[in-house]
Amino acid sequence: MPLKRGKSQKTVSKNIKELMKKPSKARAKGISTLAKRMGISREEAQRRQAVAISLRAAGKPLPKKKK
Repeated sequence: MPLKRGKSQKTVSKNIKELMKKPSKARAKGISTLAKRMGISREEAQRRQAVAISLRAAGKPLPKKKK
């Protein structure tokens, strides 16, 4: 499951969609741990992790949290 290269919004979106498919065992454990620690659903944790991984691969910073 290699991610696409590039910084465009289209490439980042495709990478997120690819990561939202069934995760590997290691990612599944990480998603479960993230969900427990943050008190969110596993689906939300998987979405957040997919966004973070794809933006990191594109070399873009994560969006800042709004206060």
